Amino acid sequence: MRLRIGVALAVVIIAAAALLAGPLSRGERLSDILTGRTPLLAGGAPAPAGGTDLSGTASLGMDQRPATLHVACDPAGIGLSAALIVPRYAELAPRFDFAGLDGTGGAAPLTGILVSSAGSVRSVRMPVQGVPTGPDSGFTLTVTGSRRGEDPLRGVARSLTQPGTKIIWTQASPRTGDPTLTATFPIAESEAAALKAALGGCLTAPF
Repeated sequence: MRLRIGVALAVVIIAAAALLAGPLSRGERLSDILTGRTPLLAGGAPAPAGGTDLSGTASLGMDQRPATLHVACDPAGIGLSAALIVPRYAELAPRFDFAGLDGTGGAAPLTGILVSSAGSVRSVRMPVQGVPTGPDSGFTLTVTGSRRGEDPLRGVARSLTQPGTKIIWTQASPRTGDPTLTATFPIAESEAAALKAALGGCLTAPF
């Protein structure tokens, strides 16, 4: 029995080495092969990048305004990301500390993302990076997935590809006493199809 197991393991190791030999012989890095940047099989193409915009509503207290959520996949770069774009943020600055979210956001309150669909609810909390894009165009809050270990955005992205899903983004202000910024995005059937096509490269890539 031990001999059979040893032979089976040897066959697996030899097969894996044969598959890797092609890309590695061309000077490719093993890390790039494992993350999908370099195709394992000759003639294969790297996983494609993509992105799509969702339309929704951002609320701060009694103020409500249209907002955009840009969800993207970059298999050769940062992987999955989601960016909330709040328009005319300067109008909200007296009641929400956008300046405190500008930059890396290391000490900033975490972003909460909740995805609900028929019979299931998924929620994650992630660090956020903020950047102003001009008083008229808006302020962008971005969360990115992890390329090591479990990626919390992958489960969120998979849920978003189902019609009838709703995503709720909550962001507390760094300033005590401010109301919480909440943005809601219902996912229509056409948007779910667009998300599935745009994010497919990150949902199948072996991150």
